[in-house]
Amino acid sequence: MKNKKWLVGGVVAGAFASVAAMYKATSEFAKDMLYRNEIDRTDLDVLDEEEMQLKNEEGMVLYGYLIKHNHADRTLIMLHEIKENASSLIECAQHFEKMLPETNIVLLDSESHGMSDGYLRSFGEKDAKNLILWNRFLLKKLGSQQHFILYGKNLGANAILRASATHELQNVSAIVSDGACDNVSHYLTDLLFKKYKINSKFAAPILRRVIKQESGLDIKRLDAVEDVKNNTIPTIFIHSKNEKNVNFKRVFDLYNNNASDASLFPIKENHFYEMNQDESYSNLLKDFLAKHI
Repeated sequence: MKNKKWLVGGVVAGAFASVAAMYKATSEFAKDMLYRNEIDRTDLDVLDEEEMQLKNEEGMVLYGYLIKHNHADRTLIMLHEIKENASSLIECAQHFEKMLPETNIVLLDSESHGMSDGYLRSFGEKDAKNLILWNRFLLKKLGSQQHFILYGKNLGANAILRASATHELQNVSAIVSDGACDNVSHYLTDLLFKKYKINSKFAAPILRRVIKQESGLDIKRLDAVEDVKNNTIPTIFIHSKNEKNVNFKRVFDLYNNNASDASLFPIKENHFYEMNQDESYSNLLKDFLAKHI
């Protein structure tokens, strides 16, 4: 009998230890995603760019980088994924330069990324508000007749879709959403499962609670499916079947709920700019932009 009690007690103690370990891993993961602990300096030496600064409503100094073409009447604004900076967009920007000649290109360092101020990442919430400020800033700098194309990678795309839902963006002709997620909770739980194999039902409430306690941000509200229901800007949803951060299945709810003219562009390559440009399918993005800009 004593041996049986010891066995049961050992199983219970082991279960508690396992739950405690999962809770600790989930909490530490949430804080790692939330906090910036060092400055990752943006290196754009391969591009001929002009550095710009913008101070937002909270007094944070944000950095952007302009590749300017004389007499250009359209500008592509690019937002990187979380825990990266504008330099992660170099290859993509170079591809767009070939696709869209005589187009200005602006690469942004999101708040708490790259050279921009801040230490708390916002998973697209503040980035959406800052994008609206950049939109106004660039209209003043480049002229009120300037038209914009917006490109975002992963949560950079989510920030664009969130900004679009406010209807405060001006002169935006098209959105290129590359690897967006349906909501931030799914984004984080998917990453956590890949790293630690922790079930999403266990992890989701912990992630939400830790991030809200640390920053005041409720990630449950960061739902891109709800945002696209109010999106009136033509949007193309690119998603790689090999996307490392966002499960391929996440794109379908975005596309199916989007209120504006939209195209779905699933690809097998890691990045759309790695596609064989001789194949007609690779022209889907180019044709979409030609239709709307």
